[in-house]
Amino acid sequence: MNKTYDIRIDRTKLHPWLNYKLTLLLKQCAKKGIYLIITQGFRSKAEQDALYAQGRTKKGSIVTNAKGSDYSSQHQWGIAFDIAINDKKLLYDEATIRKVAKIAKSKKVGLAWGGDWVSPVDTPHFYLGKWGDTPAKLKRTYGTFEKFKKTWTKEVFGTKKGLNIWNKTRTKVLKKKLPNKTKVNVMYVKKGYAKVECNGVVGYMKAKYLL
Repeated sequence: MNKTYDIRIDRTKLHPWLNYKLTLLLKQCAKKGIYLIITQGFRSKAEQDALYAQGRTKKGSIVTNAKGSDYSSQHQWGIAFDIAINDKKLLYDEATIRKVAKIAKSKKVGLAWGGDWVSPVDTPHFYLGKWGDTPAKLKRTYGTFEKFKKTWTKEVFGTKKGLNIWNKTRTKVLKKKLPNKTKVNVMYVKKGYAKVECNGVVGYMKAKYLL
């Protein structure tokens, strides 16, 4: 097995929370001697339609039931990625992927797994479970991917001395006094605080000062 991971996607097109969890997964898998290839991430409408055509109007086997025009693939919303094992002999080895799934679903990472689906079972597929097993809730809430993506990045505003990034318990400042108009990547908002990333620092900020 190659002792390195192989990222073949544009990680900037993943939801910030998924991108963060991907980093956690890579680290936890490496501790177990498992190194991943990240084969699929965000897909455009055209890319999804091309995949849908496979096994229908184009050669190959059917690999998805999600049309690009329906925006019914989690990949089109930036909330999913697919993996393989970075070993030619184990690329899609079921036992190894199940080991990855156990790590991914643990509290240390917190991803959902397509291998738990009844139909279709999609073992290389991992995603943010917040919005369920399909993008239906995202479509109802945001309508379009573009509107959803606008929630990924916010700017600091309305502060006089700047806004700190804190650790989870708010007992330690990780980054001091970010000035107004500083952009941060927002993973989620809960109980008045946003979990954010800014220049590699991950922590918590008061959500009311993010616009």
